[in-house]
Amino acid sequence: MKIRNIYLPILLCTAMAIGLLLGSFLNFPTEKRGMISSSHKSKLNKLMDFIESEYIDDVNTDSIVDLTVNSILEKLDPHSVYIAKSDMEQVAQSMKGDFVGIGVNFYMYKDSVAVIKPIPGGPSEKAGIKAGDRILFAGADKLYGRKMPNDSLFSKLKGAEGSKLSLT
Repeated sequence: MKIRNIYLPILLCTAMAIGLLLGSFLNFPTEKRGMISSSHKSKLNKLMDFIESEYIDDVNTDSIVDLTVNSILEKLDPHSVYIAKSDMEQVAQSMKGDFVGIGVNFYMYKDSVAVIKPIPGGPSEKAGIKAGDRILFAGADKLYGRKMPNDSLFSKLKGAEGSKLSLT
């Protein structure tokens, strides 16, 4: 009986060691389900490396990455966006809401500013602006007919508290 008690732990350890050894030789996929396969990542990495090393002109690869990510996200759905590092401070400020503006939620629709809704109690609501209205001019600045960067658009629609801005 004493001899069996000595061999039992040795037998268990040997069985575990053999199991681990056999398991390490099996080829289980290491990527998680739902993640980009390593071949797709490798393809993108090879392309970026090729552009950096072989392309004749100097190329800003950061802008290429930004465009690629934006293109991928646009294909997913209209609500997924990538915010570049250079735009992050501005986006954070607009989300924080500690600036004074005309008092509307808006978005660019085609080539003009479309009002989603006026902010309750804000200057636009008091002026009679309604959801669905289009803002064509802010003061003398034309806001339609061209693709305007968000930072430029925000700067035209915000100002010091109590300041006046004519909207058309």
